[in-house]
Amino acid sequence: MAAETRCYVVGSETDPADAKHAISRGHPELLVQTVRAETASNESFVGMICAETMSAERSQVLLARKPEIDLLLRLASTTQISVAIGKVGVGKGEPFLLIVAGEGKTVKAIRPPAGWKRLDRRPLSKGELELIERAALLNAARG
Repeated sequence: MAAETRCYVVGSETDPADAKHAISRGHPELLVQTVRAETASNESFVGMICAETMSAERSQVLLARKPEIDLLLRLASTTQISVAIGKVGVGKGEPFLLIVAGEGKTVKAIRPPAGWKRLDRRPLSKGELELIERAALLNAARG
C-alpha cells in the first residue's frame, strides 16, 4: 500500500470541523486533520510528517491515542496536546489547511470542493528537514 498525502488551503467561510467530518465520514480509513493555514506551505513537508504518524500507528507507538492527535503533536513539535492546539489548532472563521493521508488510491480519488486550493509540493528546505527530524524524535522525548 503506497501512502499519499493531499493538503488543501480552505477559506475562512468553511467550518474546519465540518470539512474534516465530511472527508472522514466518507473515508474513515484516512488520516484527516485541520490546522492553521500558516502551519505549512509545502505538501512534501506535511507528507513526511504524516508518514511518521502512519508509521507510528503501525508500530503502535503513537504520541496520543488517535493518529489525528499524533499528527497535530508532530506538526507542532511537542508532546503536549494543549501546546499543539495553541500552536497549530484552527478555530471557526479562520482559513485552514485540510490534511488527508492514507492509501494512495483512496486519497487520489477525493475530489475537493471548488475553492479549495491544493498546497504546493516542492523539495524540502533545510528548516523543514529539521522539523521533520524533531517530529521523529518526539517518540524518544516521550520516553
